[in-house]
Amino acid sequence: MAEFLTTIGTSNNIEKIIINAQKFLVLVSPYLQISKNLYERLLDAANRKVAIKIIYGKNALKPEEWEYINKLKNVQLYFYENLHAKCYFNENEMVITSMNMYEFSERNNREMGIYINRLNDKKIFTDALNETQSIIQNAKQETSKTKKKSLLNRLFEPEPTYQRKTKSKNGYCIRCGDQIKHDVERPFCYDCYSTWSIYENFNFPESICHSCGEYSNTSMEKPECYSCYTK
Repeated sequence: MAEFLTTIGTSNNIEKIIINAQKFLVLVSPYLQISKNLYERLLDAANRKVAIKIIYGKNALKPEEWEYINKLKNVQLYFYENLHAKCYFNENEMVITSMNMYEFSERNNREMGIYINRLNDKKIFTDALNETQSIIQNAKQETSKTKKKSLLNRLFEPEPTYQRKTKSKNGYCIRCGDQIKHDVERPFCYDCYSTWSIYENFNFPESICHSCGEYSNTSMEKPECYSCYTK
């Protein structure tokens, strides 16, 4: 059954959710500040090849926070202007709470929360997951100026004449960007497919084109960017 949490319990369980994530991690919070402690926890998760999605809705990130984000390989960042919900979950555990993301290591305010386990509270877990997916699908995916500049540079780099003669046998995982065999029917690496297969949402937004590896709005249903799809 769901468990009621006080301030300390909420903070501890949010950190536990990040530490225990093995497949995916979703952080929903209107106010987002990437503290050193939070960054280190996220870096550990990213090094475990956990797919991380962060959804926020207030205040632009500071340059040093973008620097943190850019160092995390498997992170997708979304902005949803009317966001007020706070929800943190991995593939097995979830906390729905009044606590913003930046407060989990500070504990200055008095907060409450509910801890939910996917096996024991399957309906609540699934309902919250579906609502989060709806928010993500209506949110704006953000890219830092550094990544935008990198993509523009690649667009204007001259291509060797031999590159387009035959279609590459290599593809890219549409979630983490790792190089895999090119197969539009199987556009995930093994680890990311394991995460996706839990809910099998063919329209869940991903961020990498399976064919060219560039940042693009893709999904299992549409794994290629428009340019690659129309070749």
